[in-house]
Amino acid sequence: MTITYLLLVAAVMLLTGFFVLNKLESYHLAVQEENLEHTGNLITALILPHLHDGAGPHRLSTVAADLSKQINARVIVVDNNRVVLGDSHGGELVGNSLERTEVEEALQGRTGRSVQYSNLSQQQVLQMAIPLNDQNERLGAIFFATSLNPLYENLTTVRHFFIFATLIAMALTAALGGLFAKHLGGSIKEFTAAARRMAAGKLDQKIPVTSRDEIGELADQFNIMAESLKEMKKRLTRFVADVSHELRTPLASIHVCLQSLQHYDMKPEEQQEFLQDINQETQRLIYLVEDLLELTRREEVEDKREIVPLRKLIDEVLSTAIPRATRKELKLFDKLPDNLPHFNISPAAFKRVLFNVLDNAIKFTPAGGWLKVSAEMRKADVCITVQDTGYGIPEEELPFIFERFYRVDQARSRDLGGTGLGLAICKEIMELYGGTITVESQAEEGSTFYLTLPLHHAVA
Repeated sequence: MTITYLLLVAAVMLLTGFFVLNKLESYHLAVQEENLEHTGNLITALILPHLHDGAGPHRLSTVAADLSKQINARVIVVDNNRVVLGDSHGGELVGNSLERTEVEEALQGRTGRSVQYSNLSQQQVLQMAIPLNDQNERLGAIFFATSLNPLYENLTTVRHFFIFATLIAMALTAALGGLFAKHLGGSIKEFTAAARRMAAGKLDQKIPVTSRDEIGELADQFNIMAESLKEMKKRLTRFVADVSHELRTPLASIHVCLQSLQHYDMKPEEQQEFLQDINQETQRLIYLVEDLLELTRREEVEDKREIVPLRKLIDEVLSTAIPRATRKELKLFDKLPDNLPHFNISPAAFKRVLFNVLDNAIKFTPAGGWLKVSAEMRKADVCITVQDTGYGIPEEELPFIFERFYRVDQARSRDLGGTGLGLAICKEIMELYGGTITVESQAEEGSTFYLTLPLHHAVA
């Protein structure tokens, strides 16, 4: 990672330096060309009077030399035939033909310019030629050549600065990258060691949160995960213990009954009584196993979704509950609107929820009582209410009734065949569909269960 950062810093600094140097070179060349062209136009005005006076090569070369000193550039005057009339370098080229592309352009009425490397002076040179006009008559051209050494010396200084800055940036990057890598590497090793200990079964791991950056956030989430796993392990241990306890009681009863039947002589009516006890305990085991299997079928519930009318599901559950309520001398009322929406849910799972709630209401409501099932369309959900006039639930017991294997009245629940898993299953199924199951109750005054399904899961 540090090497990557170093390469990135080097690439950015080099590209930036290349761009800045090119821009500086282009800008200063443009400025120098503009200044030289402007100066050339002024020099043209100074040369013309000497040409009108018929000045010879010596005089023109002397004038060119004076002007050369002022503008720090070589000045050469040529006629329309490219013959040199005056040269600031002591008349060195006087009488010779100056064959330059810049001069050709100037004789055609344009300003010619170029930047070239001079083998003679071994430096970059800016060369320019401008037309020498007297009103509408072209008398020749003036050629300039000036050194670009000052410009490239400045650019070299800037280049050295960028190289130095790049080296400094890379050194700082290497130092900071090393510290960061050490910090990150240490944190990763700590996470790895903690994860290895967790894999070995030691779930009580905790990473110290020493910063509020991403590493600190990761450590925080790791600690939350560790706590969750620890809690899940506790719940699993408690669940296994509860299951073992629930299985042991009926199995112990069955074992005692079988031992008695095997070792003691009994009258037929006594044997029948023991066999009934065995049958009853076996049935309890069947109910318990079925409920345990139901707790593991969440994925099956997801796979068996259908688009079904909610009113139809409720009516089907009521049709199975009415005979049971009648046998127990209970009145069952319903108040259901016709416009209940369709939902994409598992019909069997939802009917299991409603049946469990109704079944509990029937079990724990004494003869002569009543039950009422109603539904209401609200702003955000559909609420199904199951109300009874049963034994009720003490206020201190309400927070626990949706926990697995929890029974409000242990003795009464066992006598009535409860496993303590029904409401836990209902809660998990309702939460699977984004809904809720809640209860209001008072001891000896009855209970009211509320099942809600969010309307954003409804199907038009």
